[in-house]
Amino acid sequence: MRRLLTVAILAALVGTAAACGDSSDNNASGTSSTAAAPAATSASPSPTVDVKANTKEVCGKAEKIITEEAVKPIGEQIGIMIAAKQSKNKQAETAAATKAKQLADALAEKLRALKTEAADPKLQAALDKGADGIKLFGSPEYLAKINTLNDMDKLTADIDAAGKDLEAICA
Repeated sequence: MRRLLTVAILAALVGTAAACGDSSDNNASGTSSTAAAPAATSASPSPTVDVKANTKEVCGKAEKIITEEAVKPIGEQIGIMIAAKQSKNKQAETAAATKAKQLADALAEKLRALKTEAADPKLQAALDKGADGIKLFGSPEYLAKINTLNDMDKLTADIDAAGKDLEAICA
């Protein structure tokens, strides 16, 4: 799963940065994303819950959330942001960074919502960590470090770390 995040974001960045060039278009997509409501902490699982089956089910749902189609728009916005920074278009840069944050936050909340369905506390923690990692991609502090595709390449360790625990449990 973490490799999917890395590949999808980097692929989107390369494609978007190449396509954007000196473009001043600050929004590749007019769509908006809304985050799911934050999930409440789940109660202890009942003694009849098959933790292994539950883990498989929740992991399957997580894999359906973290898809290339879901991650690609975040990478596209980061690519647009890079192009805007390079062309010194502050308005387009800000708009793309804002959109990247919205998309990353919405995707993270979808993943975090699965925590209530997970019977295994380790899976719950891994879902939280994965969601925190996805939110990182849209954080102003993280985005401020990205000025070129090379900068993004240097930050792939963060991307990989975001899904490490979840990938280990779901493998």
